[in-house]
Amino acid sequence: MNVEPRSASTKSPNRLVHRLVRHGEVATFRELCAQVLTPHTRYLVLDLDRTIHLGRDLGEALGWELCAYQGYGREQFERMGSRLESGKFLFDWDHPQSTARYLARSLKIWAYPGVYYGFWGKAASRLDWLRRRGFQHFVADPIRAAQRVPQLTLLRHLQTASEDVLRELAERIWHRHEPDQVIDRADLAWVRAQWPQIEVVLTSASPKPTVEVAGEALGVDHVHYSTLDHINSGEAKIKRLRELCGCLGDPAVEIVGISDTSRGEDHCWAQHFTRVVDINSPTPFPAIVSSDSPLLEVHSATVLTRHEREQRAAGHEHYLDSRRKKLAPMRTKLELTREDLERRLGRLLERVNSLASAPGQISGDIAYRLAMLQEASTTLAHA
Repeated sequence: MNVEPRSASTKSPNRLVHRLVRHGEVATFRELCAQVLTPHTRYLVLDLDRTIHLGRDLGEALGWELCAYQGYGREQFERMGSRLESGKFLFDWDHPQSTARYLARSLKIWAYPGVYYGFWGKAASRLDWLRRRGFQHFVADPIRAAQRVPQLTLLRHLQTASEDVLRELAERIWHRHEPDQVIDRADLAWVRAQWPQIEVVLTSASPKPTVEVAGEALGVDHVHYSTLDHINSGEAKIKRLRELCGCLGDPAVEIVGISDTSRGEDHCWAQHFTRVVDINSPTPFPAIVSSDSPLLEVHSATVLTRHEREQRAAGHEHYLDSRRKKLAPMRTKLELTREDLERRLGRLLERVNSLASAPGQISGDIAYRLAMLQEASTTLAHA
């Protein structure tokens, strides 16, 4: 959504997309691609964390895995490998002294970033008054702004280990979470067979070892990841993509982006791509975009994991993962045209444009009100 002042122009700063499609439950990624990719698609841009896998942040997992590796030492860590799951801490109660050493090391690294993100990120997402205060503090959504502290902490921590160790740990994490995969190498091979002109880009805020291992496993064409000099999240992803495709944002270059867009991190894609697709998302893409955006369509889908597909094929009635309760509720298929969206969101769009057109710099309070209107638009569009 465009929030730049437009006082000198009569053009509305924002508009509605041409089409919004809620697909409901889609069994496979290929089925979804058949509805969003075309012979004109030039780039397919994929997010990594919580997109390739349901609910898994592989970059974060690498940080916690490294804490255990360094805290316990390689030999003990190897013995405990089978007990590694999705939790952040790994306890070995048979060896309390080494467990205490491991915990002390982990807390020294992660206590402050954890409290900081817990306050401005998680608490602000649940307490409206705190989120509003966060907008005033950051002049941006605090839920996203607060991620910078743990992101930098992770990247600095990874510098204490060798590249070989980090890659080994990243590979373990990748293989451990294979049952949670929504997209795999065979899916992308199928995409290339159907549309040979497409280049696949994997872009993530996660660090190099995580993204490179994922990129090799999936067989993508390009990988973009975070470094200490470049946190690859939000608009920074667009900057890297522009280096790859100088025509980014040109309506003649068809780009499709697929992301879980948790916390709205990838909502900025809607200002630059032709089509955006949120999968298994708690925060779907909005239907209101900048008037200068090339975006035509917004799609939303629930795509099953490998394990869920196996459970359903085996005839299990309750095949869906319990973690889906935290995501946006699944509904039946819905397709809205531009006219349908005008009826649902026309008045709300007027309010958004009125705020966005105000003269002067955008204040934290106006940024908060714009965010609330944008979220309301998403709710109304999917109702």
